[in-house]
Amino acid sequence: MIDIHNHILFDIDDGAEDIDTCVQMCIDAYKNGCTAIAVTPHFFKYNRLNEFVYERTEKIKTLRHILENENIPLLVFSGAELFLSDEIFNAENLDALTINHSRYMLCEFPLGPFDVERVPLWIDELISRGYTPIIAHPERYVEFHRNFHIIDELLDRDVVFQVNIDSLTGSNGPEPQGMAIDMVRRKIAKLIATDAHDLEYRHTRIKEKFKKLPDVITDEMLEFCMNEIPDRILKNEEI
Repeated sequence: MIDIHNHILFDIDDGAEDIDTCVQMCIDAYKNGCTAIAVTPHFFKYNRLNEFVYERTEKIKTLRHILENENIPLLVFSGAELFLSDEIFNAENLDALTINHSRYMLCEFPLGPFDVERVPLWIDELISRGYTPIIAHPERYVEFHRNFHIIDELLDRDVVFQVNIDSLTGSNGPEPQGMAIDMVRRKIAKLIATDAHDLEYRHTRIKEKFKKLPDVITDEMLEFCMNEIPDRILKNEEI
């Protein structure tokens, strides 16, 4: 399996608070069948892009070194979770924020109320720059539930949808679960990821989460969304 969205990188956002937590999350992921992981710390300070990239790069180097010394063959790739706002229109080159230097860029929106009509404008700006946006956990956005037409609008564009496995298990509530299941079954969502933040609640022990999945989520769906499509993304292939 490949985890394409998580916050295991240490002391950089609201995810792993230290290197020990980060390494343990990697160990848990590997023991649960994960062979590769794209670290995607939150990015929202557009005026500090270079500082963010430098810090992320150094922390990835440290993590890879520790994993190698501990004989944990988990591949670690770079990425980010870009918070979209009107700042995107004046942003500099964002290539460093893509997943493994590909065309694919993980993006998020506010979880609370916001002007959903701005979404197509932000997405079109990224597409015009040659990026393929990956919409992180659409099932968690209040405004997407209120304005489901935005999903249809985005489907007409070159975007990919990623749902959280915790949503599929029902941990985020019945409404996110219903939307996530529907999107996976209809192949609207082509990615499932952990969005892991810690060792206790939003963890990387994926097999534990598999046990809580409803029967409608099949092994074939998991293979498609957690192995086949993430592998194409890491290789910068068409989806």
